[in-house]
Order: sequence, then structure tokens, then C-alpha cells
Amino acid sequence: MLKTGKITEKYEITRYTLNNWKTTKPNLYNLIKTSDEAYEKYRDFSIILEEYAKNTINKIFTFDEIKFIYEKNLVFDTVYDIIEISTIYTTSIIKDIKTNSKFVLGIYKKLESLNLIEKYIFCDRLVKLQEKLEKKQEKDTDWLRVYFKEFLEE
Repeated sequence: MLKTGKITEKYEITRYTLNNWKTTKPNLYNLIKTSDEAYEKYRDFSIILEEYAKNTINKIFTFDEIKFIYEKNLVFDTVYDIIEISTIYTTSIIKDIKTNSKFVLGIYKKLESLNLIEKYIFCDRLVKLQEKLEKKQEKDTDWLRVYFKEFLEE
């Protein structure tokens, strides 16, 4: 937990404001007091996921498959969307099934074979890459190789 002096310095608020929030906005006050703990847990979780990605994920996707998935601009609003990535993917490929069924259904099978942690990492990287490229307003496919290196066949 952060001490009052550290909070006032870090967030540039007065002690009076902080003490006022303690009674008028207790949820905000508790969030600020425990922000360092939450950050440390998030950092630890991120490190664990990266180590998992480096050492455990099977390289089952081709570059063209990753690119195809990325270009579908799939949206994951909740953790349940991540769990159901293959269902979300299915709704995006309806038009493609007629013309390229073997390719798109092969991707479906691969997405379906991912375990929950792999689905989380995959979706997280899709979202982060979309955000990164939106800010830069570019469509550089080299970033796909960087973000999905653990998933790509060699």
C-alpha cells in the first residue's frame, strides 16, 4: 500500500483531497492506495505469460493464416470472447467459406486447438498489434512476425 505522502507526490493531489476521497469516494481511494500492488501483480502475470509463450506454445500457424486472422479485425470485449475465439472467428469467415473453405476451416481447427492460456496470449497480441498499428496508421506486416513469433511455423 502506498503511503499518503507518496500518493500526493505521485498523483499531484493534496492531502485534503485524498482524505476527502477516503470518505466520499472510498473505491477510488482504495484503488489509489493499492495501485502499486496491482501493477506488480500485472507485471508478474505478464512475465509468466511471456515465459509460457517462449517455452510452451506449439508453432502451428503459417504467416498467411496469422495475417488472415489479423485482417478480420476480431473484437474481444470480455474474457468470454477470448474463450470463444473460434466462434468469433467463424462469424467473420462466412463469406470466405465458399471460396476458400480448406484454408479458413484449417485456421478454425488451429484456433480451436489452443488452450485457454494460448488463446489469451493470441488475443492479447491481436489487440495490442491493432492498437499499435492504428496509432502509426500503417499496415506493416513485419509486426505480425514480431508479435506472433511463438505461434508461427518456421
